[in-house]
Amino acid sequence: MNILIAILVLGVIIFIHELGHFAAAKFFKMPVSEFAIGMGPQVYSYDTMKTTYSLRAIPIGGFVNIEGMDIDSEVEDGFNTKPAYARFIVLIAGVFMNFLLAFIVLFITVYSNGMYKPETKPIIGEVFPNTAASKYIKAGDKILDIDGNAITQWKDIGATITKVTKDNKEIDNIVVTLEREGQAQTLDVPLTKDPNEDRKILGVVPKFIKEPISIGEAAELSVKSGVKIFTDTLNGLKMIVTGKVKTKELTGPIGIIKVVGDASNQGVSVVLWLMALISVNIGVLNLLPFPALDGGRLIFVILEMVGVKINKKVEERVHIAGMIFLFGLIIFITTNDIFNLVK
Repeated sequence: MNILIAILVLGVIIFIHELGHFAAAKFFKMPVSEFAIGMGPQVYSYDTMKTTYSLRAIPIGGFVNIEGMDIDSEVEDGFNTKPAYARFIVLIAGVFMNFLLAFIVLFITVYSNGMYKPETKPIIGEVFPNTAASKYIKAGDKILDIDGNAITQWKDIGATITKVTKDNKEIDNIVVTLEREGQAQTLDVPLTKDPNEDRKILGVVPKFIKEPISIGEAAELSVKSGVKIFTDTLNGLKMIVTGKVKTKELTGPIGIIKVVGDASNQGVSVVLWLMALISVNIGVLNLLPFPALDGGRLIFVILEMVGVKINKKVEERVHIAGMIFLFGLIIFITTNDIFNLVK
């Protein structure tokens, strides 16, 4: 079931990307011979007078066959016969749809889940299991007093512990009065040394409460989240180029299916967030100015728009070389995915 969910997620992302190309091509009256979801042999097709809509055996990938992209093509209204601006829009439409899908998915997730804010009252939401206090304090406890200092708000907990330990750096325990199930208890609670800073902590986090948000707030948060995913993707690509990420850590379609499948056990929200993440990643990757990718083709169209003419045969050779490299990269990453799964 998890694998089916993962394939469905990838299928939706790819469908939306190809739908962008398809819709833009149809808008500019470019002939489209086939709109396919999946790769490999056809398992189902529906023919119309102008376009064949098909499902293919391998449920990863997809394509839109826009006629007239070959140099020697003489198809009426073919891709290469159209103005540069029309070709630009057709090429960018897939990426645009990926970003739009990510925004819609993030918006649905954010708006339906609302916003979780920390409780201002000193109520324990969670105790870190690797801390000494985890044997004494439980989620749901309300802190009333620490070493004779009254606690009325969550921020008082950290401030009081800092004050107490500052006055006596050798202190290992604090006296905590708390309310549990309506009963007050006083406990001698050990502190834990913070591994990241020179201080001692209880190791607790506040209780979070869910608050509904407006459509405007959800839209704003969705845009900010999308931009964050976009910049993180660019930083990830930079780390790959600079060698900070090892090639064995790269993940392809098979690895993505496993990740999404595993995430499906954690609920719909996690799967939707991953869908947005993958959709933005695919959009960014397609925008890269690499031959055969949408971004690589866009470079040639942009050059044409600013008056720089590139020989079409040279452009075709560049895209063919890029396609060969991409196929080799896909084979390498897929092999890496399989190796990691077996390991």
